[in-house]
Amino acid sequence: MNTDFHLYRRDVATRWRQIAEQVENDPTTLQVALGNIERWLARGRLHPAPLLEWQSRIHHAQSSAEGMKQLLNFLREDNADAEALKSCSPFVGIDTATLRA
Repeated sequence: MNTDFHLYRRDVATRWRQIAEQVENDPTTLQVALGNIERWLARGRLHPAPLLEWQSRIHHAQSSAEGMKQLLNFLREDNADAEALKSCSPFVGIDTATLRA
């Protein structure tokens, strides 16, 4: 039996689309991400820039329909430009297991 976890790991692009779907269906999900960001910043994150970028994007999404559209599009994007920020995801704890793949 092959136990290599890479064989069972979900595709990263699929995971981001699932997060976008979760946020679109329940915008209060963004509070989980903001809570993670606040907690991580309070611990004295050495390089806080990605967290501050996420925080800005989320606050913008919460403030307007256009901001929400921009965030959802960013989450769904599958390109190299988004990789750096997405590698520091504040969406830990978002359960997308019940969403369609």
